[in-house]
Amino acid sequence: MVGRNHGDTSFEFIIVDNDPGASIGMSPGSDCLVKVVKCEKEGAYAARNKGAQEARGEYLAFVDADCIFDDNWLVNAKNIIGENPDIDLVAGDVVLFAECHMKPNAFEIYDMILGINQRAYAKKGKSVTANLIIKKSVFADLRGFNDSRFSGSDHEFCERADKQGFRFGFFPCLIVYHPARNCMPLIANKAKRRVGGRIGVTKLKDAKAILITLLPPVVRFYKILFSKGFSWHDKKKAIRILFVVNKIQVVELYKILLLNKKKVR
Repeated sequence: MVGRNHGDTSFEFIIVDNDPGASIGMSPGSDCLVKVVKCEKEGAYAARNKGAQEARGEYLAFVDADCIFDDNWLVNAKNIIGENPDIDLVAGDVVLFAECHMKPNAFEIYDMILGINQRAYAKKGKSVTANLIIKKSVFADLRGFNDSRFSGSDHEFCERADKQGFRFGFFPCLIVYHPARNCMPLIANKAKRRVGGRIGVTKLKDAKAILITLLPPVVRFYKILFSKGFSWHDKKKAIRILFVVNKIQVVELYKILLLNKKKVR
């Protein structure tokens, strides 16, 4: 990405390291536009808040560490911002891809069908932080992401922004590519995070979250069943994983509510 900025110094790249068991180092002579900062607090949203504090620009562009930028991402981002100064939150598309494009495994198929659906989120005025640009002044006004949660704070931030009257816009030409989760541990980790992210907000939302978790996954089942671009054989694999995930989420809910288990980060 740094090599694609065509010498434009109006961008800076901030990498936030909040893995206590690892360290990101910069090689001598590394680009001065790139900065690595350490975040001691657990969770991706704490890391994003830390990066925002370090940023000097007027806009904050949030992208996941495992995303791949489209070749024209920087150019498109700058054009969109310049042409739409009234838009406070700029969301781009997130395209999921398999490691082997021609032969995705069962877990990748499941994630490509039920994973990030940025276009559907955008219709509700929401976005994931895999591809979201926010005016820094707006981010400051809203006091950043709720970093007490390990999942769902991106949508919650968009809801707060909407309530405060800030404008949201979705631009499909602004693309990042996100690898689909390719194994059960990754699928399970996300499922557990989502359960934890729903609990502990308000009593009403907690009740809704419990109901959603305990009910059979009918909506997700039909989404797999009627998904396009996948064979019936592929869909059967995804459905089997769906029911495993549902059991994992019910067990996780039980552990959080009754055993006071720490939420998955």
